[in-house]
Amino acid sequence: MSQRDHVLQLDNITMQFGGVVAVNNLSMEVNEGEIVALIGPNGAGKTTCFNVITGVYQPSNGQVSFYDKPYVRNHPQGKMKKLYKGEDPTKYLGHVIAPTPDHITKMGIARTFQNIRLWKSMTVFDNVIVAKHMRANQNLFSSTFRVNRKEEARMRAETESLLREQGLWKHRDDLATSLPYGLQRRLEIARALATDPKLLLLDEPAAGMNPQETLELADFIHDIREKYHLTILLIEHHMDLVMNISDRIYVLDFGSLIAKGLPEEIQKNQHVIDAYLGVVEDE
Repeated sequence: MSQRDHVLQLDNITMQFGGVVAVNNLSMEVNEGEIVALIGPNGAGKTTCFNVITGVYQPSNGQVSFYDKPYVRNHPQGKMKKLYKGEDPTKYLGHVIAPTPDHITKMGIARTFQNIRLWKSMTVFDNVIVAKHMRANQNLFSSTFRVNRKEEARMRAETESLLREQGLWKHRDDLATSLPYGLQRRLEIARALATDPKLLLLDEPAAGMNPQETLELADFIHDIREKYHLTILLIEHHMDLVMNISDRIYVLDFGSLIAKGLPEEIQKNQHVIDAYLGVVEDE
């Protein structure tokens, strides 16, 4: 695929909760290999947008496409193709479907959360290998009577490799929540990488980090994009990080798109400055 091809495309997405319009007629695209930022004040609709992309919410209007094939679409009559548990969602790409978050993960879209959601009672190793099971090659017998030994050995080896690559191997037997905050963020991203995504959604990855950790995070995001051939869409309030790593930026305010463009264009956009950038220091 070329750099210009769409990995993700949102067409006229609206998400309404009763009388509240959280996202209003949003259209945007993310191209292969890009790091794209979605920014805006608190309550602008950014996480709601992520929830539509990942199947948490069914949009009130519009459609979402992955590699130019629709996988989420509003249908006023409610005639949606429902997927059975374990069913391969890729065979329905291009049709009107209502996939669940686990189906979307199997398609190749992974995400992290603003509030870290690690499995608190599990070790670092187990947090990642559980995610590996999303990609397990199982037949009916092996999925019923646990993953076969060969498959389990493969997943354990891949989990070890991933933890070593992310500098987490020495913590493999520690409880996930015993790690310092910055390493918990890194573990959450490693767990997302364990699902072999093509598109990675990061929801405020620098939240709670000190300046040094934020600098390290910028390098980390660049590194995983190159190493794992990822396309990345992130929500972030740290403007230094956003301007440093983003290829393009979309800006939301009260659910509506108010600007899009290159980082240097966004920095100079008076509408964005008035709505958001001018008050960042006060947040």
